[in-house]
Amino acid sequence: MGRLQEEGSSPVHGFELSTVTASRPTETSTTHEPTGLDLAMKLHYLKAVYIYSAETARDLTVMHVKGPLFAVFEQIHWIIGRFRRHDSGRPYIKCNDCGMRFVESQCDLTVEEWLRVPDRSVDESLVYHQPVGPVLAFSPLIYIQMTRLKCGGLALGLSWAHVMGDPFSLSHFFNLWTRAFSGEKIYCPKTSNGFQNPNSTGKEPDSIKRVDPVGDHWVVPSNNKMETYSFNITVHEVRSHFPVNGDEFEILSAIIWKCIAKVRGESESQPVTIIRSDPNGLKSRSVSNSQVISSVHVDFSVADADLKEIVKWIGEATDENFGIDEIVESDDGVSDFIVYGAKLTFVDMSEVDFYEAKVNEKLPKSVYCNVQGIGDEGVVVVLPTAREEERVVTVTLPEEEMEKVKWELKKCGLITELINGA
Repeated sequence: MGRLQEEGSSPVHGFELSTVTASRPTETSTTHEPTGLDLAMKLHYLKAVYIYSAETARDLTVMHVKGPLFAVFEQIHWIIGRFRRHDSGRPYIKCNDCGMRFVESQCDLTVEEWLRVPDRSVDESLVYHQPVGPVLAFSPLIYIQMTRLKCGGLALGLSWAHVMGDPFSLSHFFNLWTRAFSGEKIYCPKTSNGFQNPNSTGKEPDSIKRVDPVGDHWVVPSNNKMETYSFNITVHEVRSHFPVNGDEFEILSAIIWKCIAKVRGESESQPVTIIRSDPNGLKSRSVSNSQVISSVHVDFSVADADLKEIVKWIGEATDENFGIDEIVESDDGVSDFIVYGAKLTFVDMSEVDFYEAKVNEKLPKSVYCNVQGIGDEGVVVVLPTAREEERVVTVTLPEEEMEKVKWELKKCGLITELINGA
């Protein structure tokens, strides 16, 4: 767990753990085989927090929250299984209904007091996280932390093993829970595996990095202590201050890439990774890794380049999904890789439907999502907010770079003040 979750150092306390599984047993010997792209993500995790007001959630009990999960797990039974390995060493999921871990906790602040903090990365202290391993057979793939706030409001924090699916999959899982909670009959289509890319060059993708074997303890090896910082900005602010062609994600990515390149003193450009939702994945609403992972190469110094030129290159990023799937499959999924932070990585979650998650017909007051397990090059995530025209930008970088990057963000006008004396 993170520093803020330690007993006595945080307003969040009183952790009690239990297990939730499906209400009907899965047929004996059922297994789920991850794709190469799934296995490329196995050292990464998604952390999401949904916060609901006291008016919405005051009367919800633990059983109100747990009950609908039974129906969801009947539809997606494999996500409550446990990993095993084939004789070749390739991981697979044994669908043995071992369940997910449910965590109850309390918070000494009200919803309003909690949301008053400008840097939303504080929400990560509402997520109970444990990585997969070191014993695969005993490691849940999902943790849900239910935190009751002082006013009666509720925070639901999810730790989600990325090997199961992308941010849209996490959101879809949670939306299924809210629909089951409202009494709706739910259905989740089967995952469609495989990637088609007739134009593949056969070149090893730049967006993935092979790491030393980690065995059965699925944690990203890192040489740096990482720090996370987030800020809000409106689409109007982005477009009025930076009037270049491109959508707001591309513009934000270009600005932040330029700022980081200045801090790193890069005279020659390094490739960056762009991760966006797959339009087909948004339609299928299945649980899978269908996000589009692309690479951007430029032949100029990003630190000195014109913003519109950087935006143009981001918009023309090269899809590497097929190449990633291919390289992982080349040794039957045995090797270990990282994607997030292998190169500086920009993640567009602005199209993920986090705010469809209604409880008692009310939307969440706030939703936060970020990646756990990041390589040394860092990650930038762009999230939607409850306001259609607003975005949350979350930046995770090596600790020694963060303050300098904040100053660059302030100098270029992306943020107006530095928080906590930064």
